Amino acid sequence: MSQPKKKNSTTSTPSSPAENSAAPRSRRPWIIGGVVAGLGIIAIVGTIGFVYAKESRGIVSSVTVAGIDVGGMSSLAALETIETAWEKVQAGNMAFSINEKKFSYPVVAAGPDDTVLEYATFEPIEAVNEALRFGHRGSVWQQIRERVSGWLGRPHAFGHVTVAADDVRDLLAEDATSFVVAPRDASITVSADGSVVITDAIRGQEPNTRQAVEAMARQVRKLELVPIAVPVVSVSATYEKSAELQSIADAGVPTVLARAPITLTLDNQKWTVTKTKLQNLLGFRTSTAGQTRVGFDVAKTSAYLETLRTSIDQKPQEARFSIKNGKVEAFSTSRVGKSLDVVTTLARLNAMLDGESSTTAIAVAEQKPVSEGVAENDLGITELVAEAKTNFKGSPTNRRYNLSHGASLLNGLMIQPGETFSLVTALGKIDGDHGWKPELVIKGSKITPEFGGGLCQVATTLFRTALNAGLPIVERTNHSLRISYYEPPVGLDATIYEPKPDLRFRNDYTHPLLIQTEVSGTFLVFRFYGTKDGRTVDLPTPKVFNRVAIPKTTTVETTELKPGQKQCQTPGHPGADAIATYTVTKADGSKVVQTFKSHYRAIGVICRVGKKTTTTKPATNTNASKNVNTSTPTNINTAPETNVNGG
Repeated sequence: MSQPKKKNSTTSTPSSPAENSAAPRSRRPWIIGGVVAGLGIIAIVGTIGFVYAKESRGIVSSVTVAGIDVGGMSSLAALETIETAWEKVQAGNMAFSINEKKFSYPVVAAGPDDTVLEYATFEPIEAVNEALRFGHRGSVWQQIRERVSGWLGRPHAFGHVTVAADDVRDLLAEDATSFVVAPRDASITVSADGSVVITDAIRGQEPNTRQAVEAMARQVRKLELVPIAVPVVSVSATYEKSAELQSIADAGVPTVLARAPITLTLDNQKWTVTKTKLQNLLGFRTSTAGQTRVGFDVAKTSAYLETLRTSIDQKPQEARFSIKNGKVEAFSTSRVGKSLDVVTTLARLNAMLDGESSTTAIAVAEQKPVSEGVAENDLGITELVAEAKTNFKGSPTNRRYNLSHGASLLNGLMIQPGETFSLVTALGKIDGDHGWKPELVIKGSKITPEFGGGLCQVATTLFRTALNAGLPIVERTNHSLRISYYEPPVGLDATIYEPKPDLRFRNDYTHPLLIQTEVSGTFLVFRFYGTKDGRTVDLPTPKVFNRVAIPKTTTVETTELKPGQKQCQTPGHPGADAIATYTVTKADGSKVVQTFKSHYRAIGVICRVGKKTTTTKPATNTNASKNVNTSTPTNINTAPETNVNGG
């Protein structure tokens, strides 16, 4: 009996519950991860949205202006905070100390001729507006990035205070020398019996003015004024007392004294250094072979040479010309200037000792006048080229004197073709010894005399004459303040202050230009004579904008006045900006264009007030049974609203 055939079939085995759930479980981490990621994205987007909205008004968090945190403030609140801090700095002094000596310099000082000397400058409005733009500028993505960055606490600094570090360092270096001891080499003394005695050297000090000024600048840039101690470094003398130095002196002194008398010569002049005088000038030197030898002491010999200066130095003198009956005539000739060169003369004296001569020439520095060798008939001056005048009505007596004195120093000067004329150089030293009169100005908490009031009227008048002549202006600086003597127009003034700023311009005519000056009534008049070359000048009235009203009065306390006594320097000055476009068209049609930008800061009246002494009154027991209202109603909002755009 045959067996039936089995079918070829696959039989499935029932799976366990664990096996059935394996596939869904393997997908669960991905689902959870996706949910977490989604929630994270929502949280991030939500946070960004929250931050973006939160920081949409006012200044973004973590923003500082000149080191002051203004994050979260409105622009007006920030401006009030920054201006208050800056006004305090402006009214203060940069204080230094060295070897327990204290001295200071005002951050902003009134100078002569209504000028302002600023050792630090800052523009609060510009700085606050710059801070306000952060997080509100550019694309949406840039705004998001900047706002989130500030919200996360990353600092963002705006507003740069400019400190005239070089000028402050010059002041500090000049004053610091009187508070430190200069190194002094071992010196030689010859006694009556001919014995040689060596005096001990003195170690000196050198103030690190650069480090001190840098420290002060960091403080000022944070709108803070903290006294700075000037670091002092010990400096060794070149030659110090020793047995070896004594041996050199014992052998070298008789040899040097045997060279007496020593003769100094200059042109036809002659000075004799006798043996007795020579004994008092001896010290040590380094020979040309690099060996220590007896020679001329630096300090002693320099002091002796300075006694000869008055008979050696002479100022350079430019030839001066005038126009009479249509012809140019010289009324004074030129002269080469000379100035004693102490360092080179001392070096020559010591070098002389390495040879056999007992004579050496005094060294001088020469300054040749520009007009040297100019002949009257070669000048080519035929007509009036340009003129300008300014009014000095209302000027005080010393200012009138100074501007007349300055004008007289320029009268008759010749500016040669191709020459760059410097007003500071032409006027020379500005002090009482050179004929200038002072004006009293407030510097910090003191009133001090400053020479040169009226100089800026000379500079402004000369500047406008150069413009009218179509000359290229090389250097010009406007006043820090608007000065009534020079307006209108606003924006065509020039200030100078020895040694900087200067007024410089170039004579690009083919012939010389002759300066003629005149004081007529209350007008200062400048004229340039020469030969016209067909050029024309276009100088429209400057554009004036960003006008700012006179700010409030600045008060500086002082102990030099009686308590409560007040002295004010007036007037206050409004601020503004101006732009002048100056176009010179030459005879061939070519054009030269210059733009003069002027920024005038607003400044209030500066007053000194005597510091009051504070006394504590004993407490008074009032009758509490009486209902007495001693308070005075106060309007809390007393500050006027500030316009951030300066209008």
